[in-house]
Amino acid sequence: MRSTALFSALFLALVACAGKTPDTVRYLLPAATPVGTARVEPPRWIALGGIQLAPYLMQAGLVVETGAREVRPARFHRWAEPLDAGLRRFLRAEISAALGYDIAADTAQRSRWDETVELEIDRLHGTLSGEAVLVARWQVRPAPGQGEPRAFRFTERRPLAEAGYAGLVEAEIALLKQLAQEIAGSLR
Repeated sequence: MRSTALFSALFLALVACAGKTPDTVRYLLPAATPVGTARVEPPRWIALGGIQLAPYLMQAGLVVETGAREVRPARFHRWAEPLDAGLRRFLRAEISAALGYDIAADTAQRSRWDETVELEIDRLHGTLSGEAVLVARWQVRPAPGQGEPRAFRFTERRPLAEAGYAGLVEAEIALLKQLAQEIAGSLR
């Protein structure tokens, strides 16, 4: 009788645990890296213009490619803020750090901009084979009458250093840093 009561208690505990919804984990892109302690006057006024995300990225969940032409957003692993806002802040800081001076984002200063970077993120997700994928395009547009736009493309995959969503976020951050370096290189 005592073993029946113990078994019943364990069974009820297992059933209660099985029905519990997992906690949602929210991920942030790293905070802005300061360029330096002294304010550096830029040799040219460069701005990060629009960042367009593929429509499948315009939601909170991290995305994983589950099959040929199939992707699924995670329910319990989400970006802590809208991805376009986080990307804008992160890429602006990373490009500024790579150039050694701040690039602009303030549209009130638009008349001073010598060049504007317009960016499109076509793919940013993980795969079931343990990789992060980033596909992006950008144009460097000179001020009106100062030349023709130059177009660039970035397509990279990176293996996850650790399994799971935290590993995916770290791999995506590494790819985004690599993209920022490429963008900075196109501005030199």
